[in-house]
Amino acid sequence: MNKWNITREGISKFFLLNNNQWLKIVFSYTSSSNIWFETIVVANSKRECNDCVNKTENSPKVIYGHSTGKKIGLEAFKIALDELLKFEKTVHNVQINIVGASDRLNRIYKYLNRYGYLEYNYIKNKKPVTMMYKKIS
Repeated sequence: MNKWNITREGISKFFLLNNNQWLKIVFSYTSSSNIWFETIVVANSKRECNDCVNKTENSPKVIYGHSTGKKIGLEAFKIALDELLKFEKTVHNVQINIVGASDRLNRIYKYLNRYGYLEYNYIKNKKPVTMMYKKIS
């Protein structure tokens, strides 16, 4: 079992899915707002996952918000949800934000209502964006 990679920006971990794609889960922290963000990326290789998380939005290597091709089903979302629920137990007096990279992902993330997450809508670049958040005491 691999361990979490801890950096100044947050923590991350890779998971190998049944279809031989990689899932990367990143929890990043913003100290100015006291908020943790969860980011999940599914790609064909660890390198693609890292490129998606680390490259700027103008880079041709970014797959952020794009489909990676293979049908992953719910496996990646199940793993991400399990890790999110474990993570909630380790932090206190913070807020956790989940923002989807596409409208399709935002619809999926609305199921977090079952776990106490609330929906927040705002405008970014003249487009409506939905975010799920939860305040952890």
